[in-house]
Amino acid sequence: MTDLSTLFARNPLDLTRDDITSMIEAFRKSRHQFNLGNAKAGSTKPLTEKQKKIASLADKLDIRI
Repeated sequence: MTDLSTLFARNPLDLTRDDITSMIEAFRKSRHQFNLGNAKAGSTKPLTEKQKKIASLADKLDIRI
């Protein structure tokens, strides 16, 4: 799991200010991708096996998805 998905898996009442700040920073970094039309920018869902295979193949072939 990524750091962001780990934070989302935790109890929200147990999060510290630093945890919330890091979550906000992660979403702010992906905002420009969302504004450009990448609907999955900032998604916290883990990738499925099929999506992982496609992403690794795209990396090998140097293709942007």
